[in-house]
Amino acid sequence: MQFKRPSQPRRRLIGLTPLIDVVFILLLFFMLASSLTRLHAVPLDAPSAQMVSGDRQPALLLRIQADGQLDLNGEAINTEALPELLRTQLQQAPNLQVLVQPADAVPLQRTLQVFDQLAAVGVPLLRLR
Repeated sequence: MQFKRPSQPRRRLIGLTPLIDVVFILLLFFMLASSLTRLHAVPLDAPSAQMVSGDRQPALLLRIQADGQLDLNGEAINTEALPELLRTQLQQAPNLQVLVQPADAVPLQRTLQVFDQLAAVGVPLLRLR
C-alpha cells in the first residue's frame, strides 16, 4: 500500500511593494501632521572682547524668581509696572542694558515673556545671565 505524501504547502513570499507603500504613506502622514509654524526668535548676541573691555553703559539687573515674580536691582516689582519703569529708565539713559537672571526653577516660557516685554519697551541691549 502506498500512501501519498501530502504535498508541501507552497511558501508565500511577502512582497516588498506593499510594505514600501505603507512606509511612504506613514512618512507623508507625519510630514503633514507635524507643525510647520515659524517660531518667534529672540536675538541674543554673545559679548565680544571689545564690548567687555569698553562696557561702561548703565545696566539694570532683572531677576525672575522661582515663583515668577520680578526683582529689579533688588527691589520687588509688579509685572505690569515693568514697562513703565523701564521707559523712565530709558529716558534717563538711552544706552541702558538689562541683565536678565532667571532662577533655576523658572520655565523658559516665563523668561521669554519677560524678554518680549523688554523688547517691546525698546531696551537696546538684553543679556541673559
